[in-house]
Amino acid sequence: MNVTLDTNCIVDIEENGPVTPYLRMLIDLHEEGKIRLRVIAIGVSERKPDGIYAFDFNEFRERITAIGLGDADILKPICLTGITFHDWCLAAGVHMVDLERKIHKVLFPDVEYAYEEFCRKRDLDPNSEGVDWRWMKAKCDVLLMWSHIWYGSGIYVTRDEEFHRNKKSALIALGAGEIERPEETIVRLTIY
Repeated sequence: MNVTLDTNCIVDIEENGPVTPYLRMLIDLHEEGKIRLRVIAIGVSERKPDGIYAFDFNEFRERITAIGLGDADILKPICLTGITFHDWCLAAGVHMVDLERKIHKVLFPDVEYAYEEFCRKRDLDPNSEGVDWRWMKAKCDVLLMWSHIWYGSGIYVTRDEEFHRNKKSALIALGAGEIERPEETIVRLTIY
């Protein structure tokens, strides 16, 4: 069974948040060979809890190793210049981009898909240093779900309400499999 952890799960383990015991149980199940944990390389492009972005991909690898996810599969997202690390992303084909657009439309119907359009509607300079954090967060969330689906879905573990609101059924229809919170995932996996 594939179990994909979103970036918030990584942060929860690092900060020993309220759901950390459930996430540790998932790590135990992974180590016992009962599930296959996966993290997504786009997590390196999201801000860390200290508000700073990772300098390089090795920093992300060290980060996940430090919390017990060193042998989790790392899924590569679609390549986006200035966002993904070139060795840890995939050149996008038509079907890949089509899925990404569909996920974006479900998750963020009010956020423009293209960064240039996002900036134009907000009177921002798309060529200024750094990508606006609002668009970046949306794009990272889209690529998290895209990677989960593209690599065979299973259970997507997140406490991010963006994935649980009235959007869950639409994401499942796109191939997301199951979308559960950490505690729900443990219940689901220990019942079967």
